[in-house]
Amino acid sequence: MKIKDGFILRKIPGMNLVMPIGDNIKTFNGSLMLNDTGVFIFERLQKGDTVEEIAEALTQEYDTSLEIAKKDVQNTIASLLEAGVAEE
Repeated sequence: MKIKDGFILRKIPGMNLVMPIGDNIKTFNGSLMLNDTGVFIFERLQKGDTVEEIAEALTQEYDTSLEIAKKDVQNTIASLLEAGVAEE
């Protein structure tokens, strides 16, 4: 799983937006808003981390269980795939 080329994360006060760049501007309409957990997952995917690595890191960062963290990672990845921002 990885973030497709041509997408960047922009942190604007009060908002975290995934935006297209380059040729993706023509085909991707708008932007995708992420919460803080979504940003954490997005950034770890950019680094090439696995679902398990990201979930483990979430448990340390947000004091949550591994089970909940895995569900959050899987849900966020599903949203990024559906939006066309990530690929397997």
